[in-house]
Amino acid sequence: SSGINAEWPLRPGGGPGAQGSAGPRGPAGAPGIGGLKGVQGPAGANLGIENCPGGAKGEPGKSGLPGKAAENIQLNPYIVAFHSQKNVAPKCLEGMTELWTGYSFMFVDVSKNVAGQSLSAPGSCWREFYVNNMMECRQTFCTNTKAEYSFWLSTAIEDSMTHDSYPQSTSYAEDPELVKRFISRCAVCVSDYKLMAVHSYTKDLPTTEAASLSQSGWEIAYSGYSFSFQTGAGRGFGSAFQGHGSCLKLFSPINIAQTNGQDVRWVSTNFKSYWIMDYSHLDGMNPYEAAYDEDWSVVTKQDRDAFIAKRLGKCYVMKKTKKAIALRGFYYADPDA
Repeated sequence: SSGINAEWPLRPGGGPGAQGSAGPRGPAGAPGIGGLKGVQGPAGANLGIENCPGGAKGEPGKSGLPGKAAENIQLNPYIVAFHSQKNVAPKCLEGMTELWTGYSFMFVDVSKNVAGQSLSAPGSCWREFYVNNMMECRQTFCTNTKAEYSFWLSTAIEDSMTHDSYPQSTSYAEDPELVKRFISRCAVCVSDYKLMAVHSYTKDLPTTEAASLSQSGWEIAYSGYSFSFQTGAGRGFGSAFQGHGSCLKLFSPINIAQTNGQDVRWVSTNFKSYWIMDYSHLDGMNPYEAAYDEDWSVVTKQDRDAFIAKRLGKCYVMKKTKKAIALRGFYYADPDA
């Protein structure tokens, strides 16, 4: 017997059966070898304090501690002028700020009409030196006038000089530098403290008056000589005695330069300067007698030194101290400051 069941006859093979379910996960394989290094990427954005985007708004901080009391503020500063009586500009005092420098103008005389500037005020310091600096205007026309005379503070006489050392009548058009060499220079300054002149009316400095003022917040800025006013052709102009312009640092019998047209001159019998004298030598005089006349030569340095020592009035320019300003404050409220 061949083992073949006769009841199941032989037939051809069938098609593929259905796919079976996935078998269990096999064990992990061995690690692979490392890959190659990648190409470097582009640089990132450069963000600093200035261009970094702002973060979220923070919470309000705590209140700070109370600040210190504010210092006194000078709301209206003093504008003042100083005159060197030399052909170089003076320096402002400590704590001041210079605004401009120029030439020391005193007054103008036009057809016997006089107008001037106090030497304490900025209007006395012109940025340029001018001859023919005024025009006379009427209803229908304006014109220069030959009757115009302007007067400028001159450089003070030096120790080695006499009145003959100054130029004679000189044309500004022909030699402007020579003329300017004998014109005083000036500076205009901004100050946060007040200045005041104190005069002794004697040949001695007003030390007693200065000591008294120091008790109320004043101190000495500088000393000088008590100048009253200056005349040209019989008319003149001066400074108020409380103004620091009435206390000139230098005494000079040659004190002005006159311009008329292009002509400039320093020496004339018409030019007179007036200074406070020592009144003590008048003690015992009969007040009903004629005016007291006494000539003092001031031609040489020795003459001038003797006059200064024995007759010329002395003065101090005082300034408010920083402490006084801080404690009380001093503002430019009074017209005579």
